[in-house]
Amino acid sequence: MVMCEYDRRVITTLKYSKYSVTPTVVNGKPASASQFPFLVSFKEPIKRMEPGKLVWKNLCGGSIIGRHEILTAAHCFESNNFYFARYPKVLRAVAGEKSTDVIHSGVTETTPEAQWRQLINVRIHPSFSFPSNDIAIAHVDQPWVYTKNVNVIKIAKSTNDYAHQCVSAGYGRVGHRLRDAISPVLLAAPITTMPRWRCSLVWEMNMNSFICTDSAITDVARGDSGGPLLCQHTGDPNEKNDEGILVGVVSGKNFDKTTLYTRVSEFNKWIATGAGDSLRNSVDVCLVIILVVLIYLLFCLMVSWG
Repeated sequence: MVMCEYDRRVITTLKYSKYSVTPTVVNGKPASASQFPFLVSFKEPIKRMEPGKLVWKNLCGGSIIGRHEILTAAHCFESNNFYFARYPKVLRAVAGEKSTDVIHSGVTETTPEAQWRQLINVRIHPSFSFPSNDIAIAHVDQPWVYTKNVNVIKIAKSTNDYAHQCVSAGYGRVGHRLRDAISPVLLAAPITTMPRWRCSLVWEMNMNSFICTDSAITDVARGDSGGPLLCQHTGDPNEKNDEGILVGVVSGKNFDKTTLYTRVSEFNKWIATGAGDSLRNSVDVCLVIILVVLIYLLFCLMVSWG
């Protein structure tokens, strides 16, 4: 996993209102799919081109944490009274694809270029109230096939401060001016994190469930929420060979304060419960099938005895 050299590229986020939190990479460096193989783009259909072909636009980002599970931000599904949380099958989760707007049928498929999956369930943290508990788990209809460009990311276990430079990724503007175009490809940006005491001082409250970053430059543009904050050399027991670990989920920012990431290590128990939902559902289905078969065999046995 490649980390960016420090420059003044940033990810900036802004909470306009209850239903509009729009983080974006500003003037980031183009990234390859293999650099962030765990990164997923949630896409919504915006236009029909022809029968069986739709234009899909990036809605939010997320990170693959299991064969069926994606970790993301709860506020991604907040608009229109949580419409996409209530009707998740409208959305697609796309991994391995670094373009923002894509023409595709939306059918679940695995190709060398990208993997498309339909969302079947979105689990919002029960205590979500932006920006608190801004975390969610989305489940897809078919398991991810792990490859060079599509893979899982380990999540942080400890609640350490991350003194080393981190990196985030998303779709943003190619410059710092509002009239600059949105990048058509995935961008990456180096991020410098704050210690928790400083974050709490700036916000004048306990910020242990957040990671704050001190952006040197800020800008406002429409882009990704729910995307990853990845750190290396953390000393976290879940990080192997200093390959990097998921420590935060892009949340939001006030005008005069810091950029906020949801600290994933504070939600380990909740994530473990949510990530097990699809597995438990699969087990439940198997148990039902086994039970039906046993009842059928018992019925046949009783008939033969009669």
